[in-house]
Amino acid sequence: MSRLDREQIDRLDALMNERWAREFREIRSMLASLGEERQRAVFAERAATATDEGLLQTLAGVDDPLIRQNLQDVRDIVAARQRIAQGSYGECTDCGESVGHERLLAYPTAKRCIGCQREHERRKAAAEGRSGPR
Repeated sequence: MSRLDREQIDRLDALMNERWAREFREIRSMLASLGEERQRAVFAERAATATDEGLLQTLAGVDDPLIRQNLQDVRDIVAARQRIAQGSYGECTDCGESVGHERLLAYPTAKRCIGCQREHERRKAAAEGRSGPR
């Protein structure tokens, strides 16, 4: 169960809002560096005034690892906001225990406590045939 109070959640939400804006600035900057022809291809069916959500949908097929990482960061913010709305923000999605305020300050979109996150990464690494974190 989450032990966050409203003030903590509001502060963490503000951090996510800042990150949201930063991610979209970075995405737009990276798109500007793609070159005019490639930009036209990416935005062929999008108005110049596309919303952030529309931009996310448009960019889903872009084959650029940095843009894909920024998009994943934005998706993590969307998921964290959904957890806030559901009242489950700050609860580990694996074990149900508190994620911890300090962890959320460092990583506001964290969905797992540190123990479950380490186990998740270990299992993922094993599935991919590489050594996981110790």
